[in-house]
Amino acid sequence: MHVEKNVCDSIIGTLLKIKGKTKDDINSRKDLVEMGLRLELQPKAHGKRTYLPPTLSRLEKRSFCDILRGMKVPIGYSSNIRSLVSMKDLKLVGLKSHDCHVLIQQLLPMAIRGILPKSVRHVITRICMFFNSICQKVIEPTTLDDLENEAIVILCQSSFIF
Repeated sequence: MHVEKNVCDSIIGTLLKIKGKTKDDINSRKDLVEMGLRLELQPKAHGKRTYLPPTLSRLEKRSFCDILRGMKVPIGYSSNIRSLVSMKDLKLVGLKSHDCHVLIQQLLPMAIRGILPKSVRHVITRICMFFNSICQKVIEPTTLDDLENEAIVILCQSSFIF
């Protein structure tokens, strides 16, 4: 569950550019240049300063937060996600482990549906499905090899995109 929280914090932090939670820095953007990926996210030089284009525009962040703020879940299923969304700062605050568990397995795939490019959305959804699979009460021993292969494929796809 703690690995799940760390992954959730990293994804949310990178999407919403939450200070201290994002894995998006100048070195990762330079890697995009070297690999020739995601031209729209590559760093741009303005004189002596380097500008990093945002992963999501302010409108997309607002849409993402609006979707999470509008989610209704059964009582006792998770904490009130609505109270964790800060519309002023456009970020999620005070996420506990169980909140991240529900967010990454159930809510995140729906929240990113109309916001992110298809390739990015596909990888994040696969990460969510992977965590959903390994958190089941019963895992068939025959599916463990498939889950291991899925983890490898997800890592490869995410390294190409992120």
